Amino acid sequence: MPVQLSFEKVDKYYQKILNKNEMLEKYSDVSFNSLLYLREVRSLINPTISELASAMDVKKPSASNMVRKLVDMGLLEVERSNTDKRVSRLTLSAEGNEVIELSRSADELFFEKIREILNDDEFEVFGGLWEKITSNLEWSRGK
Repeated sequence: MPVQLSFEKVDKYYQKILNKNEMLEKYSDVSFNSLLYLREVRSLINPTISELASAMDVKKPSASNMVRKLVDMGLLEVERSNTDKRVSRLTLSAEGNEVIELSRSADELFFEKIREILNDDEFEVFGGLWEKITSNLEWSRGK
């Protein structure tokens, strides 16, 4: 693979952004995988563990383990349904929402740097390519 296609420099720069953000320091133990789960809970709007497992393309025990970890970290809350006590819904805590917002601010800083590097036409092409790439990536395991 050509060096210019390596994500190493991109990853180092992104990690530098994250490390400079003092607010993120208190969430330094939140892994990228944990962040993916938090973002999915937010996008699904109060899913069950089964719904989350399906959306993340993992088995229910794996999702349950991650949910338990995120609850222990204070990032997720589990609420029992009033109508069916067998059903639990997942919601983000205030801290969970804060983690997502802080990660988004890091994304914004990263793309601001890309905008500084590229001229307007190049950035427009980059944006189109980025959208095409990200919309066609498969996040499931083994694919």
